[in-house]
Amino acid sequence: MDRLVVVTGASGGIGAAIAQRLAADGDRVVMLARRADRLHELAERIGGHAHPVDLAVGDDVSRVCAEIVATHGVPDVVINNAGAGRFTSIEETSNREAAEQMAVPYLATFHVTRGFIEPMLARGSGTIFAINSPVAVVPWPGAVGYAAARFAVRGFTEALRQDLWGTGLQVGSLSPTRVHSDYFEANPDSVQRVPRVEALVGKMTVEQVADTVAHCLQYRPDKDTYAPWRWALIAPWARVFPSAVAALYRATGHRRR
Repeated sequence: MDRLVVVTGASGGIGAAIAQRLAADGDRVVMLARRADRLHELAERIGGHAHPVDLAVGDDVSRVCAEIVATHGVPDVVINNAGAGRFTSIEETSNREAAEQMAVPYLATFHVTRGFIEPMLARGSGTIFAINSPVAVVPWPGAVGYAAARFAVRGFTEALRQDLWGTGLQVGSLSPTRVHSDYFEANPDSVQRVPRVEALVGKMTVEQVADTVAHCLQYRPDKDTYAPWRWALIAPWARVFPSAVAALYRATGHRRR
């Protein structure tokens, strides 16, 4: 397709799978993440470009974005995928950890979008696309800081869509269900906080998420998408009847001992 695509959080998990899938489709892929060694290894393997950066540091992100525009051009697609944070209750979350949870994913999403938005606006085309979480639709107990940060990404996506209306830029998102990735390997206690009702909506592999992203970019770049299909059926009901769906997640979720 020969689009210039920027993927954040691309050193592993969902981000790496997205980068690999889009490179295989013929896109020119630029990858951002903190883990430089893994980022460079993947870039060499798929023919992409690695730009290591701490996405939580706004000035560093601005510098890297300017380098990318100068070296590779103005992106056609920016995929804000970077995410972090444990699932913890309010009393388990320090002030510092709360700030870190908000820094990635939310501030990282803002910094990267802000870094590219002016040249994209000047060109009058492009797609800003976020990878989010079901907890941004239905909060569940035992993950207060993480949920708040994901709600911030959802709010940013919806506000940005309004802000960019009529500019030629598109704003979309994908919220997949729980994904088999290195996130839960790094945070093994978090899987116990996922509500049992999740069994109704299913799980996904990183490859399935990457395939869905490719589909969204082609057919739904300006929409909010939910996957797999069972979650896509439930998510709209959560928006219409939030209290009822929240009660279901609460009843099957984490309980304080």
